[in-house]
Amino acid sequence: MDNNLSPEHFQLIRKVLRETSRKEQDRPLKRKRRKVHENSTKDPEPKVTISIDSSDSDSRVEDKPEVVDLQSASDAGKEETYEDEGSEDYDDSDEFEDVTEPVTFDAAGVLSVTIAPKQETKKGSGAKARNICSNEERQRRRYYHMAYLLCLMVHGAIVNDWINNSKLLRKLSKLIDENLFNLLHPEKDDQMPLRSTRKLLDGLKKCMELWQKHWKVKKRYSGLEYYMRSWQETDGPIDLKKTLTENEFVRRVLKGHGNCDLATQGFVALLRSCNVNARLVMSCQPPDFTNLKEQESPTSRADTYSNSFKYPIFWCEVWDKFTKKWITIDPTNLKTIEQVRNGSKLEPRGVSACRRNMMRYVIGLDRKNGCKDITRRYASWFNSKCRKRRITNSAPGSEWYDKVICALHRRKRTRIDDYEEEYFNQRDEDEGMPDNLQDLKNHPKFVLEKDIRINQVLKPNSKECGYLNVNHGRQVLKVFDRKDLIDLKSAKQWYMEGRILKVGSRVRKTIKKSKGRMRSMTGIDGEVEEERLYSIDDTELYHAPLASSPDGKIEKNAYGNIEVFVPSMIPANCCLIESPNAIKAAKFLEVEYARAVCGFKFERGNSSKPIIGGVVVAKWFVEAVVSAIDGIEYSLEVDERQKQELKALEDWNVLLLKIRIKSNLNATYGQIQEHGTATNKDDINDSSADDSDFEAPAGGFLPVPNADTEAAQPTMTDSDEHEKLEPQEEGGFVVAASESKLTSVKHDRTEGTCAAKSQKSLDLDEKSEADEETDGSYEQFMEELDFSDQDS
Repeated sequence: MDNNLSPEHFQLIRKVLRETSRKEQDRPLKRKRRKVHENSTKDPEPKVTISIDSSDSDSRVEDKPEVVDLQSASDAGKEETYEDEGSEDYDDSDEFEDVTEPVTFDAAGVLSVTIAPKQETKKGSGAKARNICSNEERQRRRYYHMAYLLCLMVHGAIVNDWINNSKLLRKLSKLIDENLFNLLHPEKDDQMPLRSTRKLLDGLKKCMELWQKHWKVKKRYSGLEYYMRSWQETDGPIDLKKTLTENEFVRRVLKGHGNCDLATQGFVALLRSCNVNARLVMSCQPPDFTNLKEQESPTSRADTYSNSFKYPIFWCEVWDKFTKKWITIDPTNLKTIEQVRNGSKLEPRGVSACRRNMMRYVIGLDRKNGCKDITRRYASWFNSKCRKRRITNSAPGSEWYDKVICALHRRKRTRIDDYEEEYFNQRDEDEGMPDNLQDLKNHPKFVLEKDIRINQVLKPNSKECGYLNVNHGRQVLKVFDRKDLIDLKSAKQWYMEGRILKVGSRVRKTIKKSKGRMRSMTGIDGEVEEERLYSIDDTELYHAPLASSPDGKIEKNAYGNIEVFVPSMIPANCCLIESPNAIKAAKFLEVEYARAVCGFKFERGNSSKPIIGGVVVAKWFVEAVVSAIDGIEYSLEVDERQKQELKALEDWNVLLLKIRIKSNLNATYGQIQEHGTATNKDDINDSSADDSDFEAPAGGFLPVPNADTEAAQPTMTDSDEHEKLEPQEEGGFVVAASESKLTSVKHDRTEGTCAAKSQKSLDLDEKSEADEETDGSYEQFMEELDFSDQDS
């Protein structure tokens, strides 16, 4: 030991060395690869065959040891193994850990080793793809989102009408004293306008404190109320609770009990009772249709009641006539008063809050039944984030949303709307550039350099407005303003819009042309590889040549048409007549005309057909052509009416022929009683009329001369004669006729049958004579209608 080492250091080093040696001794020894010890015998031992079957022979050996099953057909012999220290190549290998030792048999046998590799389940993209809903479900969610949003907006408009209830406003006005009323209506200070705004803010603060004393929020939300639901929650049962009516709404507001939403609505009524221009603001929360997950993850523990319902659904806005801005007030949830500039305190922040309250549709409902979308005021990133989750992200959805707003907006435009539109435009300009690729995609203001389309170029001397770092700063992308982009089109495309190239215009860009479409439009079989693009500054309006003065001759193309894709392409002294009968009228009058091609219809096989939209004629021929078109249309209407009348007469002819044939058959062969029960009144009448020609059945009722005054009488059958029961002892109907009459009917049955047959023949003769008279009148009727049997 070195003499310079102190005893304390010596003891410390010795202690460390002893602990290290103890750990090495306590460490379990690694199992080495075990080898088979062959016995040295005189007689050679038979070889052992090992069969290894694996479903995946190329798979790697995992760190986890495989399961090895050893089965021997013979148990003879004793096992003799030993551990070999082996070479250093296997000392650090875990490939042979916990592997059962191979066995050596003295007798001949077969050793089978089975290795079953563990099958790994694929994770990642496949599992995520299965959680995406189908296209039908996406469409259903979109329509459900629209219907839910419409119901919420209509509900907000109804509540706004309830707030204007005269009884409610009259009673709430008693809560405001004169001093507070003066603070809510301060006089304009010309020297310092902000002093008037300060007084208004003080009055609003005192009103909020007064309302907090009047209203006691003692009840939480029974459910989610107006907050956003997930798609799984929308599929659940409907809560059919009691509907809130206007009288119940007024009673609760005056009483001062309810949840936060009702408290805010009552506060708006309090301000309106003081003649303050206050409007109710509602943040509509329909289910998110951009969420494409089939099954959503369960809510976390952080989603407590306070976090989920922290931000309000309803709040209030008051117009400040001194600063020409709206003042935002939340009297219940956050209890704040603010003038929103670039961000609002009411915008939800945090995962828990945004799960139930996602600011997408904020509408303002004023006291004059006005409705306006004011989402731009409260959404900080409206163009980059909020716009993508709204139904207005597509043209049809935007059109539908505008119609709903217009239907709920029931007042004229005022100057307040103009001031608000200027504020919204300024907010769009002040919104910054997004800091990620997803928000920059299809952004209305910014565009990446790599996202510039093939038919767009940047203006000369345009500079980038920012940079975006991607891949952890490995790549820097330039961001440009969309105002610096120029849309380019080919000469043919500009001509379709009524413009032609200027003399000496220069090509802005050259691209490859689509082969099939251009070949079908131009009719050229050869393929043009490049297409020249020009800007709108390189074009001018196309003026078609005028028609000649005396005869009105119009210059046409090679196909005998004139191209009128836009109204400016019509010659100055001509007029376009859009009518399907215009060509026929011009031909009838023999005036100069040209068929107008208004577009092309593209079909399969890259073929196109021109769409004829009318004719172009000189202005001095327009009146004559229009009169001819009216005459043609009138003649077509007359022809159509005659066709309908002829069709009606043919139907009548068929009907009368059927009646005639049926009458002849009945006269020749007699009427045939149809079997079965009558289904309508006509069948019942026919069956009752035919009963007179047939024999009365055995049993039932006897016909009487005066059926209206006398009751029906039952008949007597042969079985009744043998029984010889007294009428009083029989059950059923009471016999109205005398016993002698029944007896006479029984004895004269055969005579009555013969009389009926003779009567039937007489009736047939009478009917045949009547049919002859009917035939004569029918033939006379058909001659008057210019019909005959030959025509039929």
